[in-house]
Amino acid sequence: MYTKPTGQAIFQLFQYVNVVLFKLPDGRIQRSLDRSLTPDQRRILQGLGLDESIYV
Repeated sequence: MYTKPTGQAIFQLFQYVNVVLFKLPDGRIQRSLDRSLTPDQRRILQGLGLDESIYV
């Protein structure tokens, strides 16, 4: 049986996603995740039609 996660459960799943900013020598800012997303996080984003590029 499939259950639908609540909005709160989804937000909790993404609570500790950290984006790290790197200032490059030419002044540009590069963004990166501090670690890979978990399979559950990727599945939720995929279900929303998104991928991890929304963070970077």
